[in-house]
Amino acid sequence: MDTIELTIHFDTHNTICSKDAIISANDHIGKDDERWRTLWREPMQSEHLSAIDAVVASLQPCKNILVLGIGGSALGTKALYQALKENATKNVYVLDNIDPNTFQNTIKKLTDSSETVVVVVSKSGGTAEIGALLMATQNALPSARYVAICGKSGDLRSYATENGWEVLPVPDGVGGRFSVLSPVGLFPIALCGIEIEPLLDGARQMDDLCKQLQNNPAGDLATALISAMQDGFNIQVMMPYCDRLVQLSEWYVQLWAESLGKVNSDKVRVGPSPMTALGATDQHSMLQLWREGPTDKVIGFVEVTDEIDVSLGDQPISTSLSWLCGKSLGTLLHAQKVATEEAVRDAGQKTWTLTMPSLNAHSIGQFIALWQNAVAIAGRIMKINPYDQPGVELGKELTKRALTQDKSTPS
Repeated sequence: MDTIELTIHFDTHNTICSKDAIISANDHIGKDDERWRTLWREPMQSEHLSAIDAVVASLQPCKNILVLGIGGSALGTKALYQALKENATKNVYVLDNIDPNTFQNTIKKLTDSSETVVVVVSKSGGTAEIGALLMATQNALPSARYVAICGKSGDLRSYATENGWEVLPVPDGVGGRFSVLSPVGLFPIALCGIEIEPLLDGARQMDDLCKQLQNNPAGDLATALISAMQDGFNIQVMMPYCDRLVQLSEWYVQLWAESLGKVNSDKVRVGPSPMTALGATDQHSMLQLWREGPTDKVIGFVEVTDEIDVSLGDQPISTSLSWLCGKSLGTLLHAQKVATEEAVRDAGQKTWTLTMPSLNAHSIGQFIALWQNAVAIAGRIMKINPYDQPGVELGKELTKRALTQDKSTPS
């Protein structure tokens, strides 16, 4: 299988050296919060695949899959399904917010709850949004079958056991945003008929490259992006030229933001600000900003080379568009990407390009492992812990206080 190719189009800070960070990351493989690097290796890979296969078999037949999750418990599933759903035999719906209108509209699509499997994802079960979604879903879909993906203990594990649900693990040491290649992301995809082992094969191949001290794509990516951040290029954009990668770029935003937006060991608030754009659509809005707005952006372009193509034919609507004759949608999209790269680099922005030879489970596994390794290395360069999220935890506490506080009590 081909490997995705990374090209960085700007010089990095010569004071940053990723070698020590790579060595440290390698030394911690499989330990504490970096247990995620063993998800695609034995014995964990076989343990998870066997458990997933058994639960999938026990739930047949089913027509629809409804996933209840938030943040890392849902973004990975959404990304995998959008990228690979051409191979799916069942529908996957994800509720990752508590908007009542979205909830009702989603439930309306599940006309027969007996044909629906609801997958509830929460390590502890103590997240308010997941608890609320589960309560509402059980009221709306009383005949559905339920599966819990959770930790070894906690409210969700206890509730699932009491109700006789199938249970799959959120492995110890695997945080939500690093869990996409654990049962959290793999099970819903397997249940809808998509082959999951190639995801792990691709991740393992990339992870091997990310152990190297030289020609390490994650080391190069982390070094370049943190160097750029330190030079004032704090806004870091991922711009796929492929609609099926939109959710994967949203996954990148959560991974990069929640992992690297921290107070470092010197008590300084640091972190890049990730965002997404879609080529060629957002060229008609963001390109103006990137060309004539502040030069504070790193723009990453993601392209898939082996995609289906559609001929434009030879009948333009006007002579001004005759240059499109004999071309195709794919060649036009590629030309748009090349032109945008040139335009933003000419305007002083920094760019990188990630080329995927094809969009399949193997290349998606590589993509995920690349960015997770980049975070591990970047965290060490920045002198922060990329695995905690104190700001998120504070938000949860304040939400509970706002909902339960006596309104007559002065604030």
